[in-house]
Amino acid sequence: MLNFWTTRGAAVFDLYMATEMLLSGRLVPLKLMPGWVQTLADFLPFKWSFGFPIESLVGHMSTRSLLLGLGGQVLWIAIGFVLFKFAWTAAIKRFSSVGG
Repeated sequence: MLNFWTTRGAAVFDLYMATEMLLSGRLVPLKLMPGWVQTLADFLPFKWSFGFPIESLVGHMSTRSLLLGLGGQVLWIAIGFVLFKFAWTAAIKRFSSVGG
């Protein structure tokens, strides 16, 4: 959907993927990162899509931590859906085609 506004969608996607790999724990486990990075990861969706499921399967998490993590996942799904709806509405208004 990014290409409704720019022709450089691949560059923005690469930046997104690099951020996702760092803040989700794919490259380096979040436990090994500085405290401020861990705090930042707690407020962004990347940890909840990769890091949390791995930690929940491997680690000994309390029921409260598991429920908070699942709540974080549900929250980011809802936020993503709302952002998608706004972006899609704006993209459709901006769309124009040739010959149609």
